[in-house]
Amino acid sequence: MKILIYGAGTIGSVFAGKLALSGYDVTILARGARLVELKKNGVILVNPGNNREEIAKIDVIEHLLPDHIFDYILVVMQKIQIDSVLPVLSQNISKNIIFVVNTASGYDDWVQAVGSDRLMLGFPSAGGERVDGRVHYFIGKGFMRIFQTTTFSEYNGQKTERLKKIVDVFNCAGIPSVVSNNMDMWQKTHVAMVTSIGNALYKYNSNNYALAKSYADIKLLVLGIKEGFAVLTKLGINIKPSKLHYFKLPVFLIAPIFKIIMGTKFAETVMAKHTAVAKSEMVCLQNEFDVLIMKSKMETPSIDKLRKNLAKD
Repeated sequence: MKILIYGAGTIGSVFAGKLALSGYDVTILARGARLVELKKNGVILVNPGNNREEIAKIDVIEHLLPDHIFDYILVVMQKIQIDSVLPVLSQNISKNIIFVVNTASGYDDWVQAVGSDRLMLGFPSAGGERVDGRVHYFIGKGFMRIFQTTTFSEYNGQKTERLKKIVDVFNCAGIPSVVSNNMDMWQKTHVAMVTSIGNALYKYNSNNYALAKSYADIKLLVLGIKEGFAVLTKLGINIKPSKLHYFKLPVFLIAPIFKIIMGTKFAETVMAKHTAVAKSEMVCLQNEFDVLIMKSKMETPSIDKLRKNLAKD
């Protein structure tokens, strides 16, 4: 099995490194300084929990040509970057293209580019940051899966052999993964969560430890997520995965849990570090979710307060 990771940021590097270390034939597409780093040193992964370092030597390419054939291409990048690569993907003849991209606006452009028969979808439960060519990372395991597990889906929601195969590959590589039967609902749910979390962090310049000290802002964060879920429900969009229905619990039960989590290294690596370097993407996601709010015609006072932090310099 030949796998291409299209994008060499933090998540792309984690995927490529873990898959390669598990024995899979992995190629990663990178450009600029990151291309030079990877060719010289390989993918270097550092587990923040124990500072253990793993090095995976991986084939690196700078361009995807039409006749480069892979069993799976995983497109791992920010939503604001995706339009620039659609023409390249449309010309490639590989049969399985998985977009691991954050979005709440659906997949029409992707279908037009690669076709509904080739399109697959995914989203990671992982995060981290690159420091001096090394990727310090977390993968969603154990208790942290209460929020999110790496998830894959067919565009049409069916369970297929190719879907089962990629999930098995990721599980074998130590990245716990599951299947969703409706990734569009799943991702809209995810955006409802991350926009409120990200906007709460922006009040504190992406310092999760400072946010954790403010019960009032943690409470506002939870209220924002609840409002986002109410918007989706009003539009007939189910909350996915169903385990997130614990958000139906009263705020006084949920907020203390968030307060604890926000004060952890996990929150720093997976949430805060990402918001610090991906503000343009967060603006894009908020704009996408605002379209859903307008369609619902619902009042969202908590989201409105949180949104003001996004404009903070």
